[in-house]
Amino acid sequence: MGSRMVGRAGGVLVGGLTALLAGCSGHHAPPRPPAPTQPFVAFNACLVTGPSGLDAAGPGSEAWAGTQAATGSLHARASYVTAAPTALPDVLGALLLRHCTVVVAAGDTSAGGQFTAAVAEFGRAHPEQRVLLVEAPADVAGNVRPIAGGDGLADRVRQAVTAAAGGN
Repeated sequence: MGSRMVGRAGGVLVGGLTALLAGCSGHHAPPRPPAPTQPFVAFNACLVTGPSGLDAAGPGSEAWAGTQAATGSLHARASYVTAAPTALPDVLGALLLRHCTVVVAAGDTSAGGQFTAAVAEFGRAHPEQRVLLVEAPADVAGNVRPIAGGDGLADRVRQAVTAAAGGN
């Protein structure tokens, strides 16, 4: 009786394996194509503003709009921080640690020149860093690109950030 049980169990086992293998024959559904993905650019655009931040009266809000417009089409990341001119060197250093590909600086360039001087010094100290300075004088460091303020600022910032991404 023991051998009949083993024989039956073996037959069930062989039959089950045969059915399983038959189900694994070459009759599979075709593989699904991968899900569509959006392209990602490893690109961070960081805006630093003066104490007025994104106040509509200052250049920060327009620079932020342009930065967001550029990074949205690039599938990149945009962020901003507000800094007093005296804290600007430390804040700019922190943006380096955050791996900002381009730094957009839009602060009060008329307040004794502290904001402009700090951004220009940052540019000289980090020549590999791309820096855009709104309302900058023409004689800023070579890697600090001046962006004219006024009407159309958001579009000029968008174009400059997009161009900076092309060199990424």
